[in-house]
Amino acid sequence: MNKRSNRSIKGFTLIELLVVIAIIAILAAILFPVFAQARAKARQTACLSNLRQIGLATGMYVQDYDETYYPHRTKSGANSNPLINEGGDAFITSTARDRTFWISLLQPYVKNYDLFRCPSSPSPWVKWNTDGKACAAPGCAGVGYGGQNSYGHNDAWLSPAGDFGGTTGVNPPSLGGVPRPSGTILVVDATYYGALPDVCNQSGKLDLSKTSDGTGSIECTYALNQDKTNKQYPQYWMNIGNSDWSWGGAVITPAQALLKGPERHNKQINVQFTDGHVKAINYDTVISNICLWTTDADGAHPNCN
Repeated sequence: MNKRSNRSIKGFTLIELLVVIAIIAILAAILFPVFAQARAKARQTACLSNLRQIGLATGMYVQDYDETYYPHRTKSGANSNPLINEGGDAFITSTARDRTFWISLLQPYVKNYDLFRCPSSPSPWVKWNTDGKACAAPGCAGVGYGGQNSYGHNDAWLSPAGDFGGTTGVNPPSLGGVPRPSGTILVVDATYYGALPDVCNQSGKLDLSKTSDGTGSIECTYALNQDKTNKQYPQYWMNIGNSDWSWGGAVITPAQALLKGPERHNKQINVQFTDGHVKAINYDTVISNICLWTTDADGAHPNCN
């Protein structure tokens, strides 16, 4: 005769199940943001690694070209853009076909265009974009203009457009023209290949104590004069981080830029300095501190260390 156990089999009550589910939900609410932050930090680290390698490539380029930095682009002639032969013939249009951008100047040293793609960028295309959108800011035209949209150069002081006898007449400096190489920005997180601080204080955040005359007027005038044709350089701070003044058609307002710009790396901007080292810096500091950008080509900056 089979004997049945006198012990009863007891299951979970509805209340107990609800308590367990509630505990799991609370743990998920606590842990998921931590995981998201960890992923964002990993992407930022990968971005910093990209900039580090770009800095090493810049050092090699400078040594090969008489210790002179490269321009962010040159007017190199009809259909001369090297990216056309990289597979972009069907995508690169208008004046973008007639420019050689900085990523092509560094390509012989990096051998990998993916280095110019920040994994935290909202639309990190490289070489050209396939959505058909053309750059509409002053001075640019065509799909694929700029070659990339993850990093921007210090245009006014370190990498002005190198037309070499063209309309600007402004060429990049030599190594000796950078008095503070460990503190001068060459490349930053951006949505366009040109970037600058808020030289004309459109944001109201410019640190006037760091400027030449305490007003910022000298730096503002210098930036305007470096861009002789389109006078757009004072707006280039609105390309930093995720703000997209240039590529967005020059319609972003300062208030919108202050909201969008810090989104790239949780209010931080990855920066590559002219000596090759990289660092994450607070967004407000990047757009407001002239000392991080100037080479003193616009005059002495005694408050810059």
